[in-house]
Amino acid sequence: MTSAIDTYLLTSGEAEHDRLHLQARAWEPDAEIMLDQIGVGPEWQCLDLGCGGMGILGPLSRRVAASGHVVGVDIDPIQIEAARAFIAETELSNVEILQRDAYNTGLPRESFDLVHARFVFAPAGRDEALLREMLALAAPGGVLAIQEPDASSWNCFPPNAAWDRLKSVILSAFVQSGGDFNAGRRTYSMLRHAGLEDVRIRAAVLALHSRHPYLRLPILFATSLRQRILERELLREDDLDDAIAECECIAAAAGTFGLSFTVTQVWGRKP
Repeated sequence: MTSAIDTYLLTSGEAEHDRLHLQARAWEPDAEIMLDQIGVGPEWQCLDLGCGGMGILGPLSRRVAASGHVVGVDIDPIQIEAARAFIAETELSNVEILQRDAYNTGLPRESFDLVHARFVFAPAGRDEALLREMLALAAPGGVLAIQEPDASSWNCFPPNAAWDRLKSVILSAFVQSGGDFNAGRRTYSMLRHAGLEDVRIRAAVLALHSRHPYLRLPILFATSLRQRILERELLREDDLDDAIAECECIAAAAGTFGLSFTVTQVWGRKP
């Protein structure tokens, strides 16, 4: 049987670990706002599916306090090791990390007050299976929360042809590999159609000042997607290397600024 790690769009390894770590840091303030609006608090039982090396484990841990419990799930052993190192370093004693398949966790049904996934729908393209598992894991009255990207706002300024080309190749690599970088456009309707109650949506965009580390995101994505890009002949290897090198110069330039992709935060309550 093919496992989730075999079909996951983005490769494992150091580059992907660096991207996920940067991602967690960059989006943590908006995750905090979302969790405040949901009302996550002491005694909650929370699950972070596809948590990577950090996910939103820290914000969840702080909210549920000693009386609550947080479970982080990922299938990649490298990310599992990083997550366990993170919770040990930050002394998150109410957090447990499990190596499981997000689509078939084997965790007790209807046992979590919050089931969260961030940037898991976009690379996987298995909406129905993942949503079904999330619904099964949430307790009656529990909350499903999904954070996914929409590339509409993702740009650098001044505009640059190499940057635009690399972005276009990244979006194409997602689609041709069965994913969808713009998954954030459909999650609101997804939860409403699944019968969740009181479905809410919030959107967040990061303004990236000169030399902000998130300006390098196309480079990090292209590195993780390199084999997919070459196999699907989206760029020749020399052209890919040239585009990455030019984007490194763009990201390092004092006059460059940008906007991130939009993250749609959608949540609703299970009846």
